[in-house]
Amino acid sequence: YDKIATYHDLPQTLIDKTAHFFEHYKDLEKGKWTRIEGWYGIEKARELIEAAVKRGQAEGA
Repeated sequence: YDKIATYHDLPQTLIDKTAHFFEHYKDLEKGKWTRIEGWYGIEKARELIEAAVKRGQAEGA
């Protein structure tokens, strides 16, 4: 994995399999669903994680 810097460096089949998993892993749970909004880079991932941490802290988690 030392040659992988972004998801663009991954084989398309791995991206497709990952997307399929996240699109369907809740199919058997009534009332639950998932949606893939797109693929983003590391900066967006950091931004989302930091926002989630702040929400958790604000909620007293």
